[in-house]
Amino acid sequence: MERRLKSPPSKLAKLKPAIAAVLPGGLPRDVARFYAKSDGLKLSWNGEEAVLVGLAEMFGGLKRGAFREHRVVKKADVDELEWTDLPFYEQFFNEHGDYFDKKSLDPLNLRMRLKLLASVAGESNELAIDYFAEEPTIYLVHRAEAAYPLKGLSFADFVAWFSKFGTWRWYFAFLDKKAEASLNIDLRAELERAFEDVPAEEWAPLLARLPKKKAPGPVRPQVLAATSDPPAVRPSFPPLKQPPAVLDEEYPRRVAFSPDGQRLAVWGANYELFVYDVGRRERLWKQKHAAAMDLSVDGQTVAVLEQSRANEPADRLVLRACATGKPLQRERWRPGHALTTLACVGGGRVVVADTADTLHVLDLATQRTLKTVPRVKQVRRLGAAGDRLLAHVQAYDAGTMMLTGPSAVKLFDLETGALVTTWAGASVFAASADGALVALGSIGKRAVGVRIVELESGRVLHELQGGAIHPDETPDAGFHLAFSPDGARLVVSERVYDAASKTVTSTVSLYDAKQGTLLERVDLGRNPERPRITIDAEGLALSVDGVLCVAADAYGLRLWQV
Repeated sequence: MERRLKSPPSKLAKLKPAIAAVLPGGLPRDVARFYAKSDGLKLSWNGEEAVLVGLAEMFGGLKRGAFREHRVVKKADVDELEWTDLPFYEQFFNEHGDYFDKKSLDPLNLRMRLKLLASVAGESNELAIDYFAEEPTIYLVHRAEAAYPLKGLSFADFVAWFSKFGTWRWYFAFLDKKAEASLNIDLRAELERAFEDVPAEEWAPLLARLPKKKAPGPVRPQVLAATSDPPAVRPSFPPLKQPPAVLDEEYPRRVAFSPDGQRLAVWGANYELFVYDVGRRERLWKQKHAAAMDLSVDGQTVAVLEQSRANEPADRLVLRACATGKPLQRERWRPGHALTTLACVGGGRVVVADTADTLHVLDLATQRTLKTVPRVKQVRRLGAAGDRLLAHVQAYDAGTMMLTGPSAVKLFDLETGALVTTWAGASVFAASADGALVALGSIGKRAVGVRIVELESGRVLHELQGGAIHPDETPDAGFHLAFSPDGARLVVSERVYDAASKTVTSTVSLYDAKQGTLLERVDLGRNPERPRITIDAEGLALSVDGVLCVAADAYGLRLWQV
């Protein structure tokens, strides 16, 4: 456990003019004293390396404009910010939070004026310093969404502890009870766990800063529920025959539940992405310029195809933590072609289609390309069938903005890249989570139909007949399918034409997928202010708790308990 310290040559004299432009009074005395001797510090200890950054990196790099005076951001400024051009974007802050009042803008302004001291390897944490407060204060920045002051820690003491332990969690000793509650951790226990192999006398002063935990009182006997009991009851929604609960969001088009049913990812026609806490019915985070999205099989990651600017094709894949929206890698994956659609599949993988007719299979944890499948043309949509891939292929006429020509759904083996089977005529699909069942929707001349297929044998288990199609309308509008996570139920949305009244309405039908029988059907209705306009279902999802979410075009997210 020998410690080795490296002190790069000082650059303070060279950078003084740039620093003075940001800090008219210059660096605080103890900070200036340290950087006059060394441009940062590198500690090698216990097989790890920690870096206390040099002055250039502290202020956001040497590129033009990085050394800039802090500007207080107001509500009117938020939509105009060029976020990605700001120093420490996605390390200290990002554009995905809700910044709309003083309560939310004050913490944002604090994080925007921080300067970097050190990043914590393997964690989404940074240590930073605020020079603009009355007294320079060091902060722990957690997941680019919160900053906690390290109380009673001077810069000189920071350097001393860093020289001893690098970015090990010694700084937890300087957090307070408010930070402990917000982070939902036991500071003393975390400190003891981090230093359990280090001689106690080396870190005793740190432990002494934290109060001892009271011994637990006597444990009262509890009657434990059997492991087969149902999960705890969560907030319920109206049954399918009653008016739904509506989460007010404009133009939702695609929805996906996390496996535990606690989060709901929503993509809209305005290229915005939202993640909701379903129980609390509140938004966790949002993102602009999202061209497509899908949730990983474990629900921890949102895979997003992003645009550099509005109205441009997507050119990169970004993997974000579902709970916070923070990117999981520093670098975005860019193949060099425009990207069209994607799907997360089993085995911790994501598949991305590009305009060069290539499917890219990537590892979700590392973004490493595992395989490419060339010459897969006219891909409109991708989806998972267990650890295999489903793809809807059909030509698209950009002039008329309509799908043209023959339609098919293809099944690919991602281990070999081989095409397994093709279902000609199918235009929509859904698969059960285990990949055992696939539902295939086809559009006939007069009506739509749905087949439920056993994937292993290829046997058609059930055929479901849909409603009549209006002769003059786009037949694939509002036609969507979704399985419940256990594969027991199938939900179908469609636009149905009534020849007698000459009206079109949208319906959502719930089927028993094992028996092929209709359980319930609900009419989504029409827009009362514009009675000719039908409220279309643009996306469907069924949660493990039996919550049905319908992304209903321009009329919000509609949720029922089924």
